[in-house]
Order: sequence, then C-alpha cells, then structure tokens
Amino acid sequence: MAEPFGNASVVLIGQVTKAKSNHRVEKATRLLRNETFPGKTEVVYLGNIASAIIAALESPDTPEFTQLPGYNEQKWQLKTISGPLTVTITSDSYWGFGLLTSGYLNIIELTGPTSVIARLIFDLVASSGWQPWRFKHPSSAQRYLMKRRPDISLDANEQAWVKFVELCKQEISELIEVMENAIANVARKVAAIEILEGWSKSKAEVSVAAARYDLNIANEALADRNLPSVERAIARIEASLIEANPDNAMNEENSGLIIEKSLESIRFDDDLVVNPSDDELIPLVDLTDEE
Repeated sequence: MAEPFGNASVVLIGQVTKAKSNHRVEKATRLLRNETFPGKTEVVYLGNIASAIIAALESPDTPEFTQLPGYNEQKWQLKTISGPLTVTITSDSYWGFGLLTSGYLNIIELTGPTSVIARLIFDLVASSGWQPWRFKHPSSAQRYLMKRRPDISLDANEQAWVKFVELCKQEISELIEVMENAIANVARKVAAIEILEGWSKSKAEVSVAAARYDLNIANEALADRNLPSVERAIARIEASLIEANPDNAMNEENSGLIIEKSLESIRFDDDLVVNPSDDELIPLVDLTDEE
C-alpha cells in the first residue's frame, strides 16, 4: 500500500495493445537502442506500454535488458533508473502462445517516491487511448496471475492503477486550490491600496483577472487529464500574481530601484576622512615653471 507521501514499491500488470519492431537490443551491452543504431543488434518488440513509460521518464538511464529476447522477440525484461525512480518491465505472453500482440502483458515494477510513481501512471493512462488494466482475454489473464503472480488479482490490479491516477489528480487539485487562495489573497491586497510608488493598481487588476482566467484553464486541463497544460497555467498564474502583488511594488515602468535599508547611507572610515586640521599639515608644492 502506497502512502500519499514517502516511497512506495508497486507492481502493476498492463495489457499490451500495439508492438512494433522499431527498437533494438545491443548484444555487447544489453542496452536498448533505436533501429538506426550502427552496432550489432537484435530486434526487440517493446510494445506501447513500455515505450510510453520510457518516453514519460525524466532523463532515464539507457534501459538495460536483464532478460534478453530470444526466438520470441516480445518476451524480455528490462530495467532503468530515472532519478529516484527504479523501473523494471517484464514482457510475457499470457494467451494464444504469444502469436498475437493482444496475448501479451507487461509486469511493471516501480520503486520510488509515491508522487513520482503517481505522476508516471497518470501520464501513462492519460496519453493512451486505452485502460491498461483491462485485458483482451481476462480469463487467461486471471489464470496467468494465479500461476505467476498469485498475490495479484485482476480486481486488485485495477484498483492499484486507479488509485495512483486518483492520487496524482488529488495532488494537482490541491495545488490548484493553493493557487485559488493565492489569487484571492492578492486580490484583497490590490483592492485595499489605491496608490503606491512603483505599483499600478490598474495593471494589478489586469494581472489578477489573467490569473483567474488561467485558474479556469488549469481546472479544465485537469478534467482533460492534461497535466502539462495544468502546469503551464499554474506557471502563468504565479507570474501574474507576482506582477499584481503590491508587496513587490515593481509593476510600474520606470519605477526606479528599490534600495535596501543597509545601502541607504554610506559610511566612510574615519582614517579616510581629511579633517581641516589635518589639511594644514599637508605641504603645498608649486609645480609651475620658474621664469
């Protein structure tokens, strides 16, 4: 069971729906390569789930095959690390002797921060046109799990997928709520002040309106499961609030510089100041030419 915060280890089973021969495994290193790699390689069928996971990871290590594909090019196991997240994916057949793509599943093992896992699962489900926990051949999938993974049932697998999707959605909803409260807070400040040097009330009101508009965009994007759009909207909200907040007092052109109190006065060291009495001790030298 994964907690909202902290680390988690989770195993998810997903139905493969597509697989292409556009990836290779380098025999010398066991590393995943693309089809144009010049070295000695063999064909491997990754499938849509594994391809989507690798594409969604942030700067992952090159995946390494811990189990190489053999005669069956769609039966393999690979592992990669992306920051704090460790990902292991096993591709195996569960129906029809592996003759058709619909007879394959992926066992996805994820270890790392719960929030990172939730985001990965959310992106995977949102970017695809299928629900990975729904199998083309459910009876065969259940028999496979009973034999290979008796600790996981089809129902428990579906609940695990949905749980992480909802967890990510909850975290983003809370972030949007924080932005909504921030907009209300800045709007109250703007309403309470009429004139402030280096700050324009009219410009601030426009910025607050823009933030409210982007808040609606963020909510709509979340409903569409479009997290990149949510993140862009939140970034715009933050920028608008910085512009509007009278505490910053820097949204007016030619507002001048805000000087820290420590720099408002300049202190000279006493031994660098020439006093009138000291001036008398300094000899004068006539540098004019004598006639």
